[in-house]
Amino acid sequence: MNHLIEWLVVQAKKKHNIATRSVATLCGLILFVGGIPALVFLIGRFFDKDPIFPIYFAKVTALVCFIIGLPWMISSVFWQLIYGGGTPVPAVPTKKFLQNGPYRYVRNPMMLVFFLYLLGWTFLFNHYGAFLAAGFFILLLLGELKFIEEHELERRFGNVYQEYKKETPFLFPRGRRRCIN
Repeated sequence: MNHLIEWLVVQAKKKHNIATRSVATLCGLILFVGGIPALVFLIGRFFDKDPIFPIYFAKVTALVCFIIGLPWMISSVFWQLIYGGGTPVPAVPTKKFLQNGPYRYVRNPMMLVFFLYLLGWTFLFNHYGAFLAAGFFILLLLGELKFIEEHELERRFGNVYQEYKKETPFLFPRGRRRCIN
């Protein structure tokens, strides 16, 4: 795992042109907006075909997840692109340390709202297997954040990230927070 973290730190030091940043962002978009939900659907259909919640409840819950998740997910991505000078993709990361905008409330706003987005699809698919698959992907991504991304950010940003970590919750906001500069 240390080799992967070192490789990510090296990638962060490279200057990536607009084409590389665009391709990385597009790949991340395809994976997270389409790929993972498609896998959740396919896995869900593999396990069972009967819905587990009443259709109306499942559709309303999905809609609420999308309404809350999509705008925040998009704003988190644009914040990284515009203010961070990089992309959400770990191989082409931000150049600047982000601790404002959506990042002042939680350290991982993009993942928090991606999980809502994924749950929206999961409720729309409405199969037991889809919930199992979504849970698997959420746990996998939480592990990546905790055991890879946080260590890489500590290596790149040092004490600034350590302070930010102390003051900003990992995933769930806990009320108003001042902006650190």
